[in-house]
Amino acid sequence: MKNSLIMAALGSALLLTTVEPAAAAGASASALETKKSLYEIHTLAGSGEYAYREGKGSEATFNQPTSLLAVSGSLVLADTHNQRIRTIAADGATSTLAGTDWASGDWDLALGGLNDGKIGESVLNEPGGLAADANGNMYIADTENHAIRKLDRAGMLTTIAGNGAIGSKDGQSAEARFYHPLDVAVTADGIIYVADTLNHVIRKIEAGKVSTIGTPPERAILSAEEAELAGNFADGPLAGAKFNEPSGLALDAKGNLFVSDTGNQRIRYIDFGQGVVTTVAGGRTGLFPGYGEEEAYVTGDYADGVAAEAKFNAPRGLAVTSEGGLLIADSLNHAIRYLKDGVVTTLAGTPGDTGRVDGVASASGFNKPTDVAWLGGDSFAVADAGNNRIGIVRPYALPAGLKKAETIHLLLDRQRIATDAAPVVMNAATFVPVRVITEQLGFTVQYREGKTVLTRGELSYTVTAKAALIAKSEAGKTQNVKLSAVPFYKEGRLFVPVRFFAEEAELDVQWLSDVGAVLMRHKQFS
Repeated sequence: MKNSLIMAALGSALLLTTVEPAAAAGASASALETKKSLYEIHTLAGSGEYAYREGKGSEATFNQPTSLLAVSGSLVLADTHNQRIRTIAADGATSTLAGTDWASGDWDLALGGLNDGKIGESVLNEPGGLAADANGNMYIADTENHAIRKLDRAGMLTTIAGNGAIGSKDGQSAEARFYHPLDVAVTADGIIYVADTLNHVIRKIEAGKVSTIGTPPERAILSAEEAELAGNFADGPLAGAKFNEPSGLALDAKGNLFVSDTGNQRIRYIDFGQGVVTTVAGGRTGLFPGYGEEEAYVTGDYADGVAAEAKFNAPRGLAVTSEGGLLIADSLNHAIRYLKDGVVTTLAGTPGDTGRVDGVASASGFNKPTDVAWLGGDSFAVADAGNNRIGIVRPYALPAGLKKAETIHLLLDRQRIATDAAPVVMNAATFVPVRVITEQLGFTVQYREGKTVLTRGELSYTVTAKAALIAKSEAGKTQNVKLSAVPFYKEGRLFVPVRFFAEEAELDVQWLSDVGAVLMRHKQFS
């Protein structure tokens, strides 16, 4: 279907030592969920330009990188509109593994094609999903060639199924036909699964033969003044299962398959041992295809929570973590979601808003993330397609050598804040000498008639010891603000609650129990 949800989503457009916060009392949160508040987004590579250029970090450029594969300490990516498969080393340096320019089209975009061979000879056409087998060979969903390609360890690219023609046909691999396949997954024994997106089915390649999992579409809708087949929905036995633009695949430890059922706004699960397909996350949102409506897709939305009630907006790439959870690139919510133990949580991104600046994961963002790759060490990589970059999401890294001590550490971003008076904890609040925190935040401190006045530009606070109210003045307007913890004097110094002033300065504030530290971070990094 030419007006597919996938096409619309695209067209509208390392590892460090970390601190592990303690889980809440009685909670059964997963390891990643306990680190959620500490996650940060860092750009590994990509300047944001729509171009092709090798380089390191921000020197490199991409054109809608849509898929990722973690291989031996490096990342392999499908640089879709540059018609290439590229790799990014741990230091952010890029190089090309397959694909080349043979001609340019409108806006000097590289034109795709179909040709096997080594680098310099091999040609792809909007390559998509990537997977690797046990021998180190890579498999590519060559989307606009409607074919599955293999890149061996010697750099030879070959076509193993499909031939560039649109179709839906099982049988011997050379005779098989696909329609806009967007992802692949490979089992330990070499079986290849294909998200045959616009045929609305999952295909299986085994021993040189292609077969179909699920029922091909029978529902026609009027689109662009012509009738086209659209996807549908049905759980149950494999042969009768129905999908709507499946676009992402991930195998779990049991060899079963998670599927991003993009047009249905659901995450599905194929249990090969039981021979059934079930929905593991997402439910009905808006009109639902298959009941007489003319809409091609379920309406996208956003909601975390119990998996059956969670909502997605064009979920794409998937990755299984070491604890058995599922990372989900929720492309049109511009967020990375996490499914574990029947609950969906947002780990990174600001749902509904696009972002480009690196920073605290909950305050920074993505622009149509289309894939995610698990890196280990509680970190993962994101193909931020709309931003033309590859991002790394990882927990905050402690300053070198920081250990728990008798006194509380104060941290501002990656730096320790020195103080000659130890912070004090009272009634679950941490207090520090007023000069220690406010001067770090750019305030000047003055004492007037028994009161302390903090000034930064047109903003000022007037603080009185043992008083819960402080006067906040800004641009000539004054209001009283109530503190949850009351300032006090100790040994001639005024102690104030660190969280209040840090949050007033729009910093993210976290308590790191493992090392006894108050962490303050700018929400977006320069």
